[in-house]
Amino acid sequence: MSSTGSTLTTATQHQLNANYYFSLVSLTLLFYDYFLTLGWEVSRYWRLHLTAPSILFFVNRYGMLFGSIPVVLESVWTAESTPRKLAVCKVLQSYHQYFTVVTQIIIGVMLILRTYALYERNRRVLALMILVSSGVIGVGAWAVLSERKASDIPTLNLYIGCSTGVSSSQTIHLASAWIGMAAFDCTIFMLTLYRTLTRKAGGGGLFAVLLRDGSIYFGVMLLATIANILTFILGESFTRGLPTTFTNVISSIMISRLMLNLRDPALASMSGRLTDSIAMTTTRTHTRTGSGGVFSSVAYLSRSAPGLADGVLDPDAGVDVGDEHNYGRGRRLSLPVPDGDDVERGRN
Repeated sequence: MSSTGSTLTTATQHQLNANYYFSLVSLTLLFYDYFLTLGWEVSRYWRLHLTAPSILFFVNRYGMLFGSIPVVLESVWTAESTPRKLAVCKVLQSYHQYFTVVTQIIIGVMLILRTYALYERNRRVLALMILVSSGVIGVGAWAVLSERKASDIPTLNLYIGCSTGVSSSQTIHLASAWIGMAAFDCTIFMLTLYRTLTRKAGGGGLFAVLLRDGSIYFGVMLLATIANILTFILGESFTRGLPTTFTNVISSIMISRLMLNLRDPALASMSGRLTDSIAMTTTRTHTRTGSGGVFSSVAYLSRSAPGLADGVLDPDAGVDVGDEHNYGRGRRLSLPVPDGDDVERGRN
């Protein structure tokens, strides 16, 4: 990757200022939302056992927080413009690109798990999502690797921060990557909408939350992605991809909010009883000593029941036969061997 020097004109300075403002707003929003929802995180995640969805939740949440530190350094590093600084700036900018890709992959996995569980582990749906996501990842990899070969990348020798623009030859590659992300988001939203509208009666509260959060996530991300694509097409050298940091941050915030909402204890009281349409929280196929049986129960959970999201986000979430599981405030759910026995609910 080679670069060409650019003169710092008034117009260029305005472009740089826009970048600084967008980065400031994005990172302020990230840390503000973190402290705003920290109490929910403690009550809904810290007190429960780790599962695949909760691990992804923490990776997304804290990966974005700590992974953004080099992004901040990219904007505020104050030093004379020397060959060493230019070399470090290239490393920081490459990191920013790969960090964006990895973040979007993690969020994509979380959305796939959520939709897979919503369809009760339907492998055809899983295959469709994997096919679409593989195409998106392929386009993204092509975009990042191809744009690094460009020879007309504009750069500025700045005392504060690092600044490398996006050349015209890079536009099509990077815009294509974000178009792929928009296609993936549309696929997830359409699957969520279809499943919600064609569900059987029962579990209205949970499905309403799924549709509401899915619609909000899709709407916000679609607007952010379109804005990003338009900047690549219509922007100048130092404003192309201007909302990239904002899009990355807002997508991380939105998926964290989605998972926090699914563990809202109020969902238990909204639905009253968990019906078969959402009974995946206590549904699992067991095979013991050569005999198989499908365990499907309807359990009435207390208002404070945590872990509701595991059944929606973790396709393998289930309860072992004969085990007792605490659900807070002195309540426990006792699940006997599934031979027609009832699910008992009692107090310690």
